[in-house]
Amino acid sequence: MIHSFSCKNFYSFGKEVKVNFTVNDNAPKDNGYFKAKSRTRLSKIEAVIGPNASGKTNLLKVLPFIKWFIVDSFKSDSNEPIPIKPFAFTNTNKKDPIEMSVVFEIGKNIYSYTLSLTAEKVLSEELKCTSFIKQKKSRKKIFSRAWDEKEKKYILFDTNFNLPKGFKKTLRKNASVISTAMQFEHEESRVIGSLWEQKVETNIVEAGWVGDKMVSDQEGMLLDTFDFYTKHENKMVKKEMEKIIHRFDIGLSEINIKKEEEGDDFFFKTHSTRLIDNKKHKLPLNYESSGTKQLFVLLKNILTILENGGIAVIDEIDINLHPEIIIEIVDLFVHPETNPKNAQIFFSTHSHLLIQKLSKYQLILTEKDEHGISDAYRLDEIKGVRIDDNIYTKYLAGAYGAIPNFR
Repeated sequence: MIHSFSCKNFYSFGKEVKVNFTVNDNAPKDNGYFKAKSRTRLSKIEAVIGPNASGKTNLLKVLPFIKWFIVDSFKSDSNEPIPIKPFAFTNTNKKDPIEMSVVFEIGKNIYSYTLSLTAEKVLSEELKCTSFIKQKKSRKKIFSRAWDEKEKKYILFDTNFNLPKGFKKTLRKNASVISTAMQFEHEESRVIGSLWEQKVETNIVEAGWVGDKMVSDQEGMLLDTFDFYTKHENKMVKKEMEKIIHRFDIGLSEINIKKEEEGDDFFFKTHSTRLIDNKKHKLPLNYESSGTKQLFVLLKNILTILENGGIAVIDEIDINLHPEIIIEIVDLFVHPETNPKNAQIFFSTHSHLLIQKLSKYQLILTEKDEHGISDAYRLDEIKGVRIDDNIYTKYLAGAYGAIPNFR
């Protein structure tokens, strides 16, 4: 579970910004929050709201990038650049390193992971751990590495990480310590890597939202979703997906997906089944509404996280969907019956109706200044915002910023 993360000189974010899921005792005492094993109080929901081009998607890119770097960066070619970009609009920032950090929890351990890097190489990487044993705290550095420009090599500290022999020879400029150590079946790296691999679900790639036709292959996205739902281990997730879609789309009772192989290739036969006048009617899935198809794909990420625990990072959650449906989806994370493992969701939206449902501790506002620099802040960081304020009315009136300014 995520406590917080930060970024600096990252896409449209020139200055450091921090997103916090931790809350104090002043936050509402409801099911939108929970206490982790570390006794830290966390929000299950953080919604990012702001004008177009204010930095919402860029803010959501941080966790997916960290997931990729921790888990999969070693799979890149050794001379391949790291898929990340600095703040775009000044020459100074382009020369500065990109900085990011994340605080996350596994069991009763709170890890703090920090990175400083460019597209060419990692400049520094560090993992610290705070453990809670019998109400006592113990802090230690797990590992660190720093690039020595004079010696053209990394200075590596791993006293508390017990990296295997031969590790230093395999450590590359464009791969994380953890991703590299996983190749040696290093146990602690495997535990951390598995958490990020299995418990972070997202619809974001480096270029943006995967549903954007300008930056991705929508057909490939659908094929991945078809493949997911045909696997036996995802049978219950598929049933839950159909049940939820049926609630929003009366008449649709089942989505049938059959994977057929032809030599080394394969293809999917798909159709929906609708019950109309007590008769079953089959309809090719591509003839279903955009909203139904969007739910079909979106629920893959949502239901996987609700089943396994972790965090869903979803950009443009409201594309093609009615605002009331978005509220229902967010409510899946609120209710203990549908979210027994306290999964979290971090998403961007233009649905102002959600503002009425969330508290000031669950709303992240983004805006961009005249220099093209994005900023992000949680609503409770604004002085004078009360818990009982009519946040919806005040936001639309421009009291908090992060609203389009039409000239």
